Amino acid sequence: MPEETPQHRLNFALVNISTDQLDINPDIYAKGKATKINAGLNFGADNERRLLKVMLTNTFFHSESEKPLPDEADNPFINITLSCVFAIDPESWDMLADTEKKQVTLPRDLAGHFASITQSTARGVLHNQTENTEFNRFMIPANNITDIIPGNVTIAFRTKD
Repeated sequence: MPEETPQHRLNFALVNISTDQLDINPDIYAKGKATKINAGLNFGADNERRLLKVMLTNTFFHSESEKPLPDEADNPFINITLSCVFAIDPESWDMLADTEKKQVTLPRDLAGHFASITQSTARGVLHNQTENTEFNRFMIPANNITDIIPGNVTIAFRTKD
């Protein structure tokens, strides 16, 4: 009979939410014009404090073409960037961190889980900030954000300046 190996459950807490940027540009918005959304995702790690930061950006802009032109994407009528910081417990951090290489590696599904929490938080912030305005109809989609993460996410530790 194979020997059972205990699995450690990864323990974390959401410790900070920051709306890094929220720009709503009514002068750029054109009612009835086709709208596209670009999403961006970044990760950061602080080894000393065992913190993981996930930053999500969503830009809403007008474009009639299948593949937006750079000047269209660079001219959003809504631009939101939100960060969530997660504290990881020491035993869980040790499972993910490689102190010799000064990096932490998140399995793709775990990175997707943190990204999903951040995406949902951004969706709520955007709703709250646009409530009772014509921009409230623009929502961050409730899609599987893990799909934009190509593989495991390796993050270099934050270094002191």
